[in-house]
Amino acid sequence: MRNYSFRRLVPDDLPLMQRWLQTSHVKVWWPNAEKQIALMQQDMNNSDINMLVVSLINRPFAYIHDHDARSFGMPQYADLPPGTRVIATFVGDTDFMGQGHSAGYIDARLRDLRLRYPMVAVGPNTTDTRTIGIYAQAGFHKRRLASTRDGKLVQVMTHL
Repeated sequence: MRNYSFRRLVPDDLPLMQRWLQTSHVKVWWPNAEKQIALMQQDMNNSDINMLVVSLINRPFAYIHDHDARSFGMPQYADLPPGTRVIATFVGDTDFMGQGHSAGYIDARLRDLRLRYPMVAVGPNTTDTRTIGIYAQAGFHKRRLASTRDGKLVQVMTHL
């Protein structure tokens, strides 16, 4: 198992996030980098969300956040039990793609979250089969298809 580290996102990380959000593999699923950066800035001091930079051997390569399933009024998670956490993530550094790092750091974060929360959920776009496969490798199971507020269909997956 690799030794991934997680640290809080800070204002000095925003240029790195901007760069990652503009890469083709990220902007497909996290469009509008300026909007995403504005949301990160807005939520940086919000205790309802944990925004983290993921590193391996002191090299940042990914972003992951988690929040309570009910914190942001996301209908795709409305039926999940109280205390469920939702995660969303992306690998920003292309040097870390295709080597199992995604499933590895997601699993590492899950181990920490599962100590404190009864369930963790994700909601990748139904057409994002690669991400659905990565979440399955990390131990998530398909729960159901659901619509988001803006009408996108997502595959809700849970880790019990």
